[in-house]
Amino acid sequence: MAKSTIYTSADELKQLLIDNWSLSLQPEVLFMWEEKATGFMDDRRDFILIKPTTESPQYFGLYGQDFLHEIVITMEIRTFQNLEHNENVVNEVFSIIKNNIRGSTYVDLVLMSSYQDNDLYRNTYKHSITVRYRKLNP
Repeated sequence: MAKSTIYTSADELKQLLIDNWSLSLQPEVLFMWEEKATGFMDDRRDFILIKPTTESPQYFGLYGQDFLHEIVITMEIRTFQNLEHNENVVNEVFSIIKNNIRGSTYVDLVLMSSYQDNDLYRNTYKHSITVRYRKLNP
């Protein structure tokens, strides 16, 4: 059974992060809907939460037979040690995405936006990154 392009892309991004991680301790990479819970997350582990947000198919070519899908995915990087550790994890994610701009299953993977959203709690750091996949005839 074929999966939706938006969820396939989220799964590809998860595998891309897991397979190319080179820092000493790999964070737990989860989908946002797998981690929905009340209260605080485990403060002994780092998390990357992946949430696919939009998919925009565009038709082109003769009689609209070709499709270009633009998929937007947001990642929340949550760390709990210090700001320097948070920066290292964020820079590793940037590096993985920039080194995999082109892929065999997608046209390109591009960083769209990035912002820190540190919570008001002590030693809780959060950084949000938005990426865009473009896929041709998925």
